[in-house]
Amino acid sequence: MAPADDWVKLRWEKSGRYYEAHLQQDLWGDWVVTWVWGRRGHRLGQVKHVPCASRQEGEEMLRQLDRTRRRRGYRLIRQEGALDLDRSTE
Repeated sequence: MAPADDWVKLRWEKSGRYYEAHLQQDLWGDWVVTWVWGRRGHRLGQVKHVPCASRQEGEEMLRQLDRTRRRRGYRLIRQEGALDLDRSTE
């Protein structure tokens, strides 16, 4: 089993919408970024799984996703796990 610091979870929200991204290893030890998005308070939403060659590639995907979410007006409301997000453009 992977140590607790081997995963990252981020959540952004704006006006009734949410977007989450998780970086974790699957059962075979491969790195996967999972995106979940939809409307707050509703059960329906979308899920997308993207395999990564390494943890570093997954971290870069999360940083890019954070930049995109901020440009689109989302606010990061929760960050769990170790990941240094570039906040120099805020």
